[in-house]
Amino acid sequence: MQVLHGHPRTPTRTPADSRARRRLSTAVLALLLGLLGALVAPATASADPGDPNPHMIDWTVVDTFQGVAGNDIPLREGQIDCTPSTTPECDPPVDGFGRRHIQEHGVVPDHEDIQETVGTEGYCVPAPDDRVICTNTEFSLVVVYATHNDPRSGDGRPFGIITAYFFLPCFQAADCPGPEQPHKVDTTLAYTGAATAVNGSPASLSAKLTNNFGTPVNGRSVRFALGTGATQQTCTGTTTTSGTATCTVDSVDQPQGSNPVPVAVTFAGDDDYNPSNTSAELGLTSPTKLDYTGVRNLANGTPAQLSAKLTDFHGDAVPGRSVRFALGTGDDAQTCTGTTSDTGAATCTVDSVDQPLNDSATVPLRASFSGDAGYLASDASAQLKLQYATGRAYGVSAHVDLLGVPLLDVEPQPDSGTVRTADATTTDTPCSAEHSSPLLSVQKLCPKVTTTLAPGKVTASSTVAQARIGLTGVPLIEVSGLTATSTSECAKTTGSTTLTLKIAGVPVTVSGEPNTQIPLTGGGRLIVNEQLPATGADAGLTVNGVHLVLPADGGEVVLGSTGTAMHNCGD
Repeated sequence: MQVLHGHPRTPTRTPADSRARRRLSTAVLALLLGLLGALVAPATASADPGDPNPHMIDWTVVDTFQGVAGNDIPLREGQIDCTPSTTPECDPPVDGFGRRHIQEHGVVPDHEDIQETVGTEGYCVPAPDDRVICTNTEFSLVVVYATHNDPRSGDGRPFGIITAYFFLPCFQAADCPGPEQPHKVDTTLAYTGAATAVNGSPASLSAKLTNNFGTPVNGRSVRFALGTGATQQTCTGTTTTSGTATCTVDSVDQPQGSNPVPVAVTFAGDDDYNPSNTSAELGLTSPTKLDYTGVRNLANGTPAQLSAKLTDFHGDAVPGRSVRFALGTGDDAQTCTGTTSDTGAATCTVDSVDQPLNDSATVPLRASFSGDAGYLASDASAQLKLQYATGRAYGVSAHVDLLGVPLLDVEPQPDSGTVRTADATTTDTPCSAEHSSPLLSVQKLCPKVTTTLAPGKVTASSTVAQARIGLTGVPLIEVSGLTATSTSECAKTTGSTTLTLKIAGVPVTVSGEPNTQIPLTGGGRLIVNEQLPATGADAGLTVNGVHLVLPADGGEVVLGSTGTAMHNCGD
């Protein structure tokens, strides 16, 4: 608005002039109220006293206007400016809009003034973020509104009027500013992605981009940077209609040390929006692998050194971590703990193994690292072999046929039975007083099997006080004072037989050498101190004190039989 230079004259007053003067007065009043409010309460902004929480958005439509093209322009209740200095929860800050925002900084213009400003062709220009700036120089009024829909409103109508304010008119053409110019819109980024990252695994990173009213900004590129320096990993996502951009680091590979890893999020800005950034710290952990490297064979009553190696997802050693070892399970479990060295090796010793023998002669071993703030838990398991002994002893057995007709059938007796044990034991099989028949008679037979530990050893012995074998076709055989013994350790086996022998009433000197054979009249043979290696064992020996083999597959008689063996001896 300008005044004419020259002599003053009294203009003719019209209703339009009165309306213009009223609008000018309103503009001046609005500016004065805004200045006065800034002087009186610079740190706070006033709002409708009846509103219980002016910092919350009220999407209620209080007035409606139409643009040049007949487009819908609502005036909502809105909200006042919200900043951390006034309201701690307003971080990041949010600009006000609508009636509350306009009242916060002045007065709400009349309906007809706003309608003329937004509805007159040539007054409005487009601006970034779907905004329109309308300047009415006649009334010194600026109205800014947004055409997009904010889903938070829930009514499907446009966002509507952001602000409306009067400016002081100028009276010299050179001092008159042009219409309000479009300018870039401020943005805010908020990280919304994963709170933790695991080395060697994917990490989903996301952030939400909003404008200065908290409205989502769609279709913008957001860059994510995980870590720093040479190990930094980056990815890029594009915001959706919700304002959220997401991208994935396929395999996190960040140095272990400090438990958190930084993630920097950046929107570079463009022609419409100012740049923004944010950051967060993700808890970083690394997977681990535990490999058992200790002994594979155990022996009760002896120490067992257990060990394992702890490595990270790169295969590098993880030092200074506690590893627990459990040998066996349940009530039989024996545990110890070791700390990993610079090479990742943890070692501990079970002083004296004490484990039960099962059918497979194995003992379960479990090594476990429970994890900590920087490393994930891991464990390893193994089946360790348990050393055990077997043995058997009996006094006599006989199976004799004549032309297919059984003449003598004596099952092993007295018999200790097969002993299978990983502990120190001694059998208590009762001695047998005698077995008597026309063909075979024996007296006082005693079998025994004993096992000891550290080192493991098994000894079987069988004694026969007197024996007489009188079978058709072979000479009479008489034995007294027979003792047969078999002993097995993992490193060696030994066997022996002592006796007094007569054949056909004639004493026979026996050397004591293993497998001494004496031919008999009629084609049979007598084996003294027969020694046979055990099968299916690491070490073992069977000793038969006397073994009579009859001709023509007529059968056999055994006096004083013993057998021992050791299993799972290890390397």
